[in-house]
Amino acid sequence: MEKFLAQLIEARRTAMTERIALLDRARSEDREHLNDAEQRSYDRLSGDIAALDDRIDETQAEIKRAGHGNPDVEHVRRAQRGGVTEARDWAQRAATELLRLGGESRAISSGSLDVPSLINPSITPMSRPQRLIDLLVNRLPLNDGAAFEYHRQTVRTNNAAPVADNALKPTSVMTLTPVEDRARVIAHLSEPVPNRLVMDVPGFQDWLTTDLAEGVLDALERQVINGDAIGENFDGVLHVAGTRQVAFTTDVPRTLRKALTVAQNAGENPNAIVLSPSDAEDLDLSREGAGGGWLLPNALTGTPGGNIFGGPTITRVISPSMPAGLAVLGDWSKIQLMIREQVGVQIDAGGDLFTHNQFRARAEMRCGVAHLRPSAFIVADLVA
Repeated sequence: MEKFLAQLIEARRTAMTERIALLDRARSEDREHLNDAEQRSYDRLSGDIAALDDRIDETQAEIKRAGHGNPDVEHVRRAQRGGVTEARDWAQRAATELLRLGGESRAISSGSLDVPSLINPSITPMSRPQRLIDLLVNRLPLNDGAAFEYHRQTVRTNNAAPVADNALKPTSVMTLTPVEDRARVIAHLSEPVPNRLVMDVPGFQDWLTTDLAEGVLDALERQVINGDAIGENFDGVLHVAGTRQVAFTTDVPRTLRKALTVAQNAGENPNAIVLSPSDAEDLDLSREGAGGGWLLPNALTGTPGGNIFGGPTITRVISPSMPAGLAVLGDWSKIQLMIREQVGVQIDAGGDLFTHNQFRARAEMRCGVAHLRPSAFIVADLVA
């Protein structure tokens, strides 16, 4: 059924091309009107396009009735297709709709916040490390507007103790402070792109996913780490009040191990540490003296830092969003993403773009960041 739909869309594209060619011919000859033969051809092609539009709508509805669009069915089908994701699904819809634009503007939105890692596309995007956003699993939709309020834990003093009969129970201090904020827009535009790339380049759909949608997520990652809360910037981990600080001590491995000790003494359970690429490299290649043995014996075998953090329970994420010279160890479930609008892509092929056979794309999302317990994050200085 999907193949038949593609054939219908291709037939419509061909009819549209022929109809535009009639107008272009008249313009090239400085004629304001089509001649009789051209007008008959134009009317016939217009009728064909309208009929194809109906067939396309009917076929799409039939595909949906067969289970496409049903999340449960699609989940199984994606698994059967070898991991085709929701992100690729919406990219395919974007390309399909672009073929039908005919000069109109229309929005194509994703069904998922995440844009997963891609299997090698024919358009090769710039390489990208493991994402910080994968750690932010605590997500809440904003269904009643862009503004939101949450309670930030600023004090946690546990005074629980054995108590004799009839004695006064000790009081623990668990201070929650209300914080008001709002969802903010993260967006960027593509340059004008020739429409022919939709038909000629197999990796176009992957390009939509990687260079546009993931660009929005890259910006979100930078804000989660380093936003300064000025203007439209988010409040990032490195600027929010209440995080724990660890000064550089002798060397990077010792400093990171002390960061873990600080977390453990505070009763926190960190699940990941985020390092810049350069700091991760320096850590992996640390040696005893100029030519001695590796200080981290597992550094070149896939489990770097295992002897610092005592096993695989603390994930290491390497992100260019993290400034060199700093590392953040923390329980990343204590950051909540407030989602007002998922990552989406809009395509515009109207106006001057139509006359140049081009389109532009815009990727954007609206979200906010809630720091539920800043004390769950330890910021370590890796520079003397």
